[in-house]
Amino acid sequence: MEHPRSRLITLCTVQFVDVMGVTVVVSALPRMLADVGGSAAQAGLLVPVYAVGFSSVLLLAARLGDRLGNRRILVAGLVLFALGSVIAAVAPTMVMLVAGRGVQGLAAAVSVPNALVLLTRAAETIAARQRVLSAWNACGGLAGAAGLLVGGVTTSAVSWRAIFWGNLVVTAVLVVAVLRVVERDRADTQQQAAFAPQSITLQIVAVAAIVAAANASNSPWPVLTALGLTGVLAAFLLVRRERRTSSPLVPAGLWRPPFVGGLAGSFGMTATTSAFVVVGTFFLQETQGFSPAAAGLGILPFSIAVVVAAWSAGRLPSTVSLRTKLVCALLLIIAGAVVAGAGLSAVALFAGLVLAGLGNGMGAVAAYGLGTAVPDKHQGSAAGLLNTAAQIGTATMVAVTIAVAGHEAGLNYRLGWLTVAMTAVVVTAVVAVVTTRDRLDEQRALDEGRCQEITHGARIGRCRA
Repeated sequence: MEHPRSRLITLCTVQFVDVMGVTVVVSALPRMLADVGGSAAQAGLLVPVYAVGFSSVLLLAARLGDRLGNRRILVAGLVLFALGSVIAAVAPTMVMLVAGRGVQGLAAAVSVPNALVLLTRAAETIAARQRVLSAWNACGGLAGAAGLLVGGVTTSAVSWRAIFWGNLVVTAVLVVAVLRVVERDRADTQQQAAFAPQSITLQIVAVAAIVAAANASNSPWPVLTALGLTGVLAAFLLVRRERRTSSPLVPAGLWRPPFVGGLAGSFGMTATTSAFVVVGTFFLQETQGFSPAAAGLGILPFSIAVVVAAWSAGRLPSTVSLRTKLVCALLLIIAGAVVAGAGLSAVALFAGLVLAGLGNGMGAVAAYGLGTAVPDKHQGSAAGLLNTAAQIGTATMVAVTIAVAGHEAGLNYRLGWLTVAMTAVVVTAVVAVVTTRDRLDEQRALDEGRCQEITHGARIGRCRA
């Protein structure tokens, strides 16, 4: 069964639909609340509950794919997403609507890492891997803005419930497509490593608590304190257990410099650009007189730049290392934040959005390239960790940026974009430091004429050319 183009389109569509699910309800929130009897204070539940579900079980879902088969788990995730869509579509109350969104978030977590593994596993060369990752990240970059547009148009033209019925139709088509164009799971690709229930539980609690705390900035301080302490304690216990157990949740062999650099890059790409876009959206509405719909459209330069850069990044010469691409991408984001903060005008913001979008598109491809250049037996764990880092980046840094820039009169936009720039600076330093050792190993191998032995290098494309 060989349908490479159809497989690429199908698996990237899975990413598109699941990522779009984060923002697709934003424009519809007022109508939703009115129909199900929810209060304005409850509006903040509908986006975070999806994000908490999405981010907390990504690693578990990836390990399940390793153990039971990625295609099988992907189909199960799509079916679960359809179930969540039905629950939300028919919800008569706020509780049921929130439950449906939570199920959708969990389903997205099950689907995305397994779709990524199937996509990269089918790529037989480094060049092919770069191309499919370009398409994958282009779809992810476009999905966020598309959610704002699709949600608003559908709600205005039909009903917010049509959003979820539409999800049901799209999911059904995707299930059929996956079964048709994605090869069956092979026994030799399934890993029978033992599961560690305690590690899995601690990981889910840690991520869920941290993401929930980041999205509950308006909650009373005892709630925030409890969530924060729970997340930190669970993370501490998880690290302690992982260092002592013989069956760690994350294989020890995965923690090589390129993967750590990719993980930092995955976090940094979403952390910086998500915060950049949120601050920009507030800026357009509160100081430039844009309506919510117009502000949503004003973010399109960012999404278009992401698609262009992601698509182009996979076609750059293999002599340009992934490490170099990632560092350049972070520098573009820094430049975008500086331009937006210095200009404090709509024109300056649009220019900054283009720069940040180019950085996001190029950087996401590079980060995922570094993070997925691992043996097949570690692909599931790598995909789960990369996506978890990205989701945590979005959830935490948006909240931190708003908290730093916020004051009684509104937002200090210049301070918000400065926070974005400084975050990108820190991530750049981390990437440069953790991948330096690998660059030295590569150079040593080149000097000894054995470049082909490097399988995880930051310039893996050059070594295999």
